[in-house]
Amino acid sequence: MSPHPLTSQRGAATLAITLMLAFVVLLSVAFANRSMLFEAKTSANQYHAAQAYEAAEAGLDWALVQLNSNTPIGDDCLPNTGSAATLFRERSMAQMQAACLERDGGWSCRCPLTGEPPAADEAGVPTFVIRLAAAEQPGLLQLTSTGRSNGASGSRAQVHVLLGRLPGLDTLPAAALTVRGVPTFGAGTFGVYNTAPAGGGLTVHSSGAIDTAPLHLVSTPGTPATASVIADDPALAQLTAQGLFASMFRMDKAAWRTQPAVRELGCESACDAVLAQLVGSPVTQPLVWLRGGLRLDSATVLGSPEHPVLLVADGPVELHAGAVIHGVVYGTAASWTDTASAAVHGAVILEGDLQATGSTQIHHNNAVLQALHDRTGSYARVPGSWRDF
Repeated sequence: MSPHPLTSQRGAATLAITLMLAFVVLLSVAFANRSMLFEAKTSANQYHAAQAYEAAEAGLDWALVQLNSNTPIGDDCLPNTGSAATLFRERSMAQMQAACLERDGGWSCRCPLTGEPPAADEAGVPTFVIRLAAAEQPGLLQLTSTGRSNGASGSRAQVHVLLGRLPGLDTLPAAALTVRGVPTFGAGTFGVYNTAPAGGGLTVHSSGAIDTAPLHLVSTPGTPATASVIADDPALAQLTAQGLFASMFRMDKAAWRTQPAVRELGCESACDAVLAQLVGSPVTQPLVWLRGGLRLDSATVLGSPEHPVLLVADGPVELHAGAVIHGVVYGTAASWTDTASAAVHGAVILEGDLQATGSTQIHHNNAVLQALHDRTGSYARVPGSWRDF
């Protein structure tokens, strides 16, 4: 018989308790490790989901920039001057698509004119694919952007938004020459023409009296020249300068001037060369705000019948060469001086009085005005249309 039976039994109990505690600690460590692995996996999934969502949002912004750009692009979505280059917004609906992947801190994209864009599935980088289609509501576009966090195998997020276009010219002027104030004509023969039967043949529209003697007016066949003039129009007289601008462009001057598609140019002195680069051939910036007015000292052609221009001259107009302008000239100042018989094919709008000298020839052209309405302006998101399902 052992001399110390109680001591031996106490040692066995201590060992059992120790083993039990060690097992409990082991279970706790295993559970904690499992929780950490689960949280790490959850965090990684959340990170990739957020990355895919941000890539999809980047696709929306990228597409909006392309739609508002006036620079032709190639298959790589970069500016291109080749004959095959086109504006993104002027492509057919089937070609308004692109695939991009993140590279060197930017987006490397493909937007071919034919077929599907190549899959943006490079491993390890965020990607997005954008597609545009006509929406159910007339005049709107449905933009869908699909983002992935890690090429084709990464987390996926898809967002949709409706886009609307604010036309560069919202209301087509019925008259070849619209003057909110009183027009006066000095030396020279100012010619105003509106010969299209469908347009009503309105040559001059004014809120004040018009002396037609110095004018050469040509309206639709069979219409007397004096019958093509609307003078002393009280409705036009009630409009403020800002009201006239808003009636033509659906926004005030400040909003129109800051549109992405509008280029601002200083023209306090002759700006022929710079203006010709923007709205010569080809037309790259059809909407131009001219600080200081419009001054041309050399013969130049601005715009074309297919790609007209809209010039807002914030100051006097001085034409000292045989300029030809296809589009609309909107003037904020009364002074209009022409020493070289310039021509405007489209319309002229003055928001105040007109004090004109020279022999400018203004031809109302409804096709040019319609092209400005249909092909120029800025795209913007329709409020409340965003969704991610």
